[in-house]
Amino acid sequence: MARGPARAAAAAETVAWAAPLLVFWLMLVSTVDRWELAVGAAAALLSGAAARGARRAVTRR
Repeated sequence: MARGPARAAAAAETVAWAAPLLVFWLMLVSTVDRWELAVGAAAALLSGAAARGARRAVTRR
């Protein structure tokens, strides 16, 4: 069984969740420096992974 397409789909879904969360973070932060961008990106990525995991737990996929 090929895991490449499944991993690519998982990565794409995580990015699909993380991208709007990062934009939302940047809208909330009035001044953007490197640390705020790094913290926002990390928080968005972790939230995206958590959202993907929650969706998988509910749909049992």
